[in-house]
Amino acid sequence: MIKTFNECLKLIKFVLNLNLMQKIKNIIAPLILISISLSMVFTRSFVGLEILGFRLGEFVVLTGYLLLIFICLKFYQEDFNNNYLIFILIFIYFVLQLIFTKADLLNSYTFKAGSFIAMTSFYFLGLNFPHNNKYVIKIQKFLPILIPITYIFGSSRYPKFIGDFFLNYSDKYEFIKASDILMVIVVLVFYFNNFLNKKLNFIFIFIVIPLFLPQLLYLSRGSFIALTLFFVMELFSNRKILIDNIFKTFMYAIFGVFIFVVSTLNIYGNLNFEKSNPLMNAELEISQTQVLQNNLQDLIERRNYVGVLFSLYFDEGVLKSTDGTLNWRLDIWQDLLDDMSDENKNLFGYGYNEILPVMTDPQEPGRMGVDGMNENIHNYFFNIFARGGILLLGLFLYLHSYFVIKWKEKHNNFKILNFIIPLLIASFFDVSMEGVQFPLNYYFFIGTFLSIKN
Repeated sequence: MIKTFNECLKLIKFVLNLNLMQKIKNIIAPLILISISLSMVFTRSFVGLEILGFRLGEFVVLTGYLLLIFICLKFYQEDFNNNYLIFILIFIYFVLQLIFTKADLLNSYTFKAGSFIAMTSFYFLGLNFPHNNKYVIKIQKFLPILIPITYIFGSSRYPKFIGDFFLNYSDKYEFIKASDILMVIVVLVFYFNNFLNKKLNFIFIFIVIPLFLPQLLYLSRGSFIALTLFFVMELFSNRKILIDNIFKTFMYAIFGVFIFVVSTLNIYGNLNFEKSNPLMNAELEISQTQVLQNNLQDLIERRNYVGVLFSLYFDEGVLKSTDGTLNWRLDIWQDLLDDMSDENKNLFGYGYNEILPVMTDPQEPGRMGVDGMNENIHNYFFNIFARGGILLLGLFLYLHSYFVIKWKEKHNNFKILNFIIPLLIASFFDVSMEGVQFPLNYYFFIGTFLSIKN
């Protein structure tokens, strides 16, 4: 049996070493980059396109699992390669959880709940991406066009024919979310400023980022904070060239303020940051405003307003917020920690068999949303902890550290943190990493950045 298995591995290795594979890679490379770009601007609607009765996102997740299996086989072939080790450990831990929790392998929910594990494998897709492909090079030149497209779509303005297309062929028609807007900006700014065209760094820093700041402030405070931090980190990373060209920096900064004001007027309709734009999810904002008012009233009645710091305060030992959305999430996170501690789930987590119990609590029926479909706790790290316990969380923390270590070995700096930290901060307050397009882009571009020769 072992001999047959080894012969199969040799056959796979032989096929992979053929020039045919290189030719295939060069053919599909531009298609991959185009698909990645479409997933960035059309996000959930794009990955929800149905093909042969399945959604495109389901094919992507399946590909992720297959890539992890292939990585395990490749690791088995070689004497030792620590480039695969952390990915192998995460996948083995996932498999062991499935075994010990007696997961139903025929139930698609099992693999949906663990999709954040499958998506890590797309790091290797970016790492082995043929950047010198002539068609890829041509496509890269057109990537900046994603900036105005994203801004327009982020303002809930889709051309009718696009909306009709997704209504007819996708399982869900959804405008681009704040975290996905953030992804577009961070990818393009980091990509061009470090690899493609460094001469554009003034434009990206002082025009592109200020253009999107009001939009993200409107849509999501978490993504706004992440983009603001990215802006500060880019200023710090480029401080030498900014100081050496102080007059140019000053002029661009003035123009950046103008862009910020114009964008604010376009998004808000005023300079007071009061949400009066009917195009930007009015019903949701009314609901959130009502929750906020209720929280403030409760705070005033309890006379705890002196203790409020950055909208946070303690009420009978429970951390709460005057912001309705954040308060809803804080309530879930704290209940999750209490439940896991009470049920001795801190070490290994709940696994992947069902929706996390904290979301189906009968005493908190609002957690699953108005349509009863929400099952996410809106926090990347708490979700990892809930599914796999402290052991899996530790493995993922090392995984992201691994990316920083590999960048430091290659470039002798820590600039990759400009890419990683803002996106992980946004994921701390959102469901982005439990989806498809966000982790696909995150891991693919990290692999891409680590493979491009500077």
